[in-house]
Amino acid sequence: MRTLGRLILLGLVLYLGAWGYRIYTRKYYVWLPGYFSWMWASEPPATAPVHIFFVFVDHFEPGENYALTERWLADYPKVAGRHRDAGGRPWQHTWFYPGEQPLDRNMVALRKLAAAGYGEIELHLHHGNDTQETARLKFVRAIAWFRKFDFLKTADGGTHFAFIHGNWSLDNSRGKEFCGADRELAMLRDLGCFADFTFPSLWQVSQPPFVNNIYEATDDDRPKSYDQGVPLRAGLTPVGDLLIFQGPLVVAPVLNPVKLFWVVEDGEIHAAVPVTPNRVDYWMRSNIHVTGRPDWRFIKVHTHGAQSPEDAAETLGPHFDAALSYMEKAYNDGSHYVLHYVTAREAFNLARAAVDGKRGDPRQYYNYLVGPYVANGIR
Repeated sequence: MRTLGRLILLGLVLYLGAWGYRIYTRKYYVWLPGYFSWMWASEPPATAPVHIFFVFVDHFEPGENYALTERWLADYPKVAGRHRDAGGRPWQHTWFYPGEQPLDRNMVALRKLAAAGYGEIELHLHHGNDTQETARLKFVRAIAWFRKFDFLKTADGGTHFAFIHGNWSLDNSRGKEFCGADRELAMLRDLGCFADFTFPSLWQVSQPPFVNNIYEATDDDRPKSYDQGVPLRAGLTPVGDLLIFQGPLVVAPVLNPVKLFWVVEDGEIHAAVPVTPNRVDYWMRSNIHVTGRPDWRFIKVHTHGAQSPEDAAETLGPHFDAALSYMEKAYNDGSHYVLHYVTAREAFNLARAAVDGKRGDPRQYYNYLVGPYVANGIR
């Protein structure tokens, strides 16, 4: 018995040591305290039906691999055409295209998808070793190029856009090599950005210290100013420089000792971890919503859909196709859940409508504060 007890104790020590190593090397310590706070938070349950807003943001970086762009142009309408939300709308996609890759051929293809009603194009940018001034110049040039194709441009001629930082380094959070602009939040606001969709950034120090929420961040002279913020709350006017729109981050049990019996689900769609119904359920568990409005729930997943043929296949192939079918069956019965396929811009508008106490059919708020882009038309 004594030997057995020692073996059990040794096993426990090794297990905890392995977890400690994983927490340190994968930088889980950045967000784990916030995760426990999220787990223990309480709020009155939502009244049925709960409206589910599914947002797919894509770090779309094909470069000169036009074959991948052409695959999206050919295959996305086929997959989207098989999937409809509660209002009959096809699956929507938001392509965040990198502004430092000014290749007209890619934008012409994406404009065809946008004009056909399959989604919208937003700004993605990799930059580094910058000052505030050189970073701003890169953004201004990228925005001007996007507007040539009627992206980021609303009917009134204004510039509005959602953003994803290409190096997981928003507001210089990973250092000068990957950014360099300590006042990036305010700069983005001034250029027309209404929300950032970079996070979660698992394994990176740029990950916010809190999870599974939508919050307003105020810039200051420090890197990573968004490590503080105020969650959106119904009835409370947001005050800040930039809305931070996070996706799911959930610790989930698995029967796999190599994974130490736990995995972290962060909503990333990639070939190494195929999408399954369990993953869809974990996205639902993240319960991301405006405080006080749990009846409007947001699921934001992300991918690098044109980084490799394998990643493109994961999004356009049978795994994700089946996941959408599962979501439409499990979370779109009309009485408990109502599913909506929306873009990043529409998700922002819905979140702000929730803050302002808007109710009824959410579809009437898709263009609540920021209207559709000229490339898409009024739809």
